[in-house]
Amino acid sequence: MDENSKYLDLFFEETDEHLQSLNEQVLELENNPEDSSIVDVMFRSAHTIKGMAATMGYDTMAKLTHKMENVFDLLKQKIIPADATSIALIFDCLDTLSDLVEDLREENDAERDITNLVQRLDHVSSGKSALVEAVTVEQETGSLLNLSLEKVEDSDLMIIEAAKEDGYNAYVLAIRIDEDSSMKNARVYLVMSKLEQHGDVLYSEPGTEALENDDFGTIFKLIYVSKLDEETVLNLALDNSEITEVLIQTIQQPDDLLVQQAEKSQTEPQAKQVEATQATAKAPGKAKAQNHAMNQSIRVDIGKLDSFMNLVSELVIYRTRLEDLSDQLLVSEMKEPLEHVARISSELQELVLKIRMQPVSTVMTRFPRMIRDLGNDLGKEFNLVIEGEDTELDRTVVSELSEPLVHLLRNSADHGVEMPEERLRLGKNPKGLIKITAYQEGNRVVLTLTDDGKGVNPVVIKASAERKGISTEGMSDKEIQQLIFHPGFSTAQEVTSISGRGVGMDAVKQKITELGGTVELESIVGKGTVFKINLPLTLSIIQSLLVKVGQATFAIPLGIIKTIVKVKEEDIIRVHNREVYKYEGLAVPVVRLHKALDVAVTEESNLHLVLVKQGDNYNALAVDDLVRQQEIVIKKLGQELNMLKNYLGATILGDGSIVLILDASAICNESIGEYSEI
Repeated sequence: MDENSKYLDLFFEETDEHLQSLNEQVLELENNPEDSSIVDVMFRSAHTIKGMAATMGYDTMAKLTHKMENVFDLLKQKIIPADATSIALIFDCLDTLSDLVEDLREENDAERDITNLVQRLDHVSSGKSALVEAVTVEQETGSLLNLSLEKVEDSDLMIIEAAKEDGYNAYVLAIRIDEDSSMKNARVYLVMSKLEQHGDVLYSEPGTEALENDDFGTIFKLIYVSKLDEETVLNLALDNSEITEVLIQTIQQPDDLLVQQAEKSQTEPQAKQVEATQATAKAPGKAKAQNHAMNQSIRVDIGKLDSFMNLVSELVIYRTRLEDLSDQLLVSEMKEPLEHVARISSELQELVLKIRMQPVSTVMTRFPRMIRDLGNDLGKEFNLVIEGEDTELDRTVVSELSEPLVHLLRNSADHGVEMPEERLRLGKNPKGLIKITAYQEGNRVVLTLTDDGKGVNPVVIKASAERKGISTEGMSDKEIQQLIFHPGFSTAQEVTSISGRGVGMDAVKQKITELGGTVELESIVGKGTVFKINLPLTLSIIQSLLVKVGQATFAIPLGIIKTIVKVKEEDIIRVHNREVYKYEGLAVPVVRLHKALDVAVTEESNLHLVLVKQGDNYNALAVDDLVRQQEIVIKKLGQELNMLKNYLGATILGDGSIVLILDASAICNESIGEYSEI
C-alpha cells in the first residue's frame, strides 16, 4: 500500500466519523436550539473536515465546509436562529459532503455542482452585515453590551484596577477576521504580538488553546492593558491584513465588566450559551484528560484483526489436538505445560473476542437522521427511542445488521405508525413512538423494534395473500401475520420510494438467518407491533455439543440448546403424520436428523432428543448418541458448497477430523415444510 492510499484511507475514516458526528449534533441542535455548546462541537468537526480536505487537495469539500463554518459562527453568536430553514440547509450540506466522499471513495472524477448550496449559505450569512451595523451604532452610544465577555476572573479585575492606579489604560476589544481567511490563528497571533509590544493581553475569548487550534469563528475578544490611548490601540489592531473590523471600549471601572456580565446573564437567548462556555473554560484539566485517554487507542485494519482471529482459532484447534494426543499417549510430563498453554490460549481467545466486539450503536447512530427524514417525507411525526446501544456484538454481526434494521424501521414508519390526524382520532399521541432496545441474554443478543402504530391486521394480510395465490387455510391469526416474511409479499397498494416492492421483510429474515439468528413478530391490531431479533454474540469461536447421527459426527451450537432428554422410541408420539414429544405440557415437533441429513441408520442407538429453541418455539432433534461438549472454531464452507443449506460451517477437531456444524433453524424449517405438504 503506497503512502497516498494510506492517507486516503485515514481521510475516509475520519471524514465518515465527523460527518456522522455532525448529523447527530444537528439533530441535537434542532431539539435544543439555544444550546450553543452544540454548535461548538459542530464547528470543530466542520473545521477538521475542511482542514483534511484542503490538505488532500479536495477544493470543493474545503469550500463547502468553509461556507458552513460561517453559518455555524452566526448560529453560535445567536445572529441567526437554529430554525427549520437553517437546519434543513445544514442537512443538505451534510448530504452533499457525504456524496462527495462517496465519489472520492469510488474514484468518480465527476465534479458535483455546489453553486446552489453556496448561494443558500451566503444568503443565510448575509444577515451578518445588518448586525455589524447595529453593533457599530451601539458602540458609538457608549454601550458595553456589544463587547460583553463570557467570564472574567476576579484576579483579572484586580490587575486592571492596579494597572489603572499606575497610569495604565484598560480596554475591551472585539476583533473580526475576514471570513475568507484560511489561517485565522495566524492573524490572531499577529494582532496579539503587535499589541503585546506596547502592553499586556490579560484575557482572550475564546481561550488561547482554541485560538491556536483555529477552533473559533471569525471574532475574538481581548482585555488589553497599555499606556497607549484608545485610538492608537484601535489602529494597532486594524493595521493587520485580513482584519475587517475592530470595536474598542475603554474600561472606566473594573466593576463595569461584572455589571456587563450580570446584564448578559439576564438575557434569555444567551443564558445557556454563557453557561456552556463557562463550563468549558472551567474544565481545562478534564479536556486534557480526555485527550490523553483518546491517545490510548489506535486504529487497526480490519484485515489484521481477522488474521489475528484466525491465528487464535488455529491455536485453539492445535491445543485441542495436543490434549487428545497427551491423553492417548499418557505422557504425564506434558500435562503441566499443556495446562499453561490452555490457559494462555483461553486468555488470548477471550481477548481477541473482546477486541472484535463492537457496540450496536455503530449501526444505530444514523437512525435518528433517517427517522427525521422519513417523517418529513411521509408527513408524520416520530419519537425515536434507542436503549441499550452500548450492547456489544461481534464485528461481523454488527456490520451486517444495518440493512435489516433499516428495513424494519422504514416498515414501522410507513406501514405501522398512522398519520397524526388519524392518531388523534384514535386517542393516541400524534407523534408516533418507535423504540429500539438491545440487551444481552446469555451468549446471545436480543434486539427489539417496537412501534405503537396500527399493528399487523391478519384480515388485510389474508386478503393480500389470497390475491397472490398463497393459501391461508387452517392458519391462525398469528400464523397469517408471519406471512409478511414470505418472499414477494407486500400489503402496500402502491410502490413508493420507501416501501411497497415486497422485498423488505423477506430480506430481513434471510439476512438474520444467515447471521445465525431468528426474527419474530408480535402484533396487536390497533396497539402496535414488536419485531424481536435474536442473534449470536459471536460467529467465530463457540461452545458446541458434538452428537452422533449414524456413524457421522456433527456439532450443534450450544447457545440454541434448551435441554437434552434421553428417551425411548415409545416416548415419541405420532400425531397427524408427524412425530412430537411432550415436554412441560408442550407438543414439541421431533426432527429425525438421519432423515433430514440423509445419513444411514445404525442398529445401535442411544436415542437422545436435543431440544433447540427458535424464538418462542421448540423443536426436538433426534440424535443417535452424544459425544461431548467442546469449544469449536467456525470455518465457512466456501462458495463451492453454498448449496448445503443445513450447515452453518465446519470445524476441525483435535484429532484432525472435520465436523459439520448444523443449522438447526434451516433443518427444522425444512422438516416442518415437508410435513405441511403431507
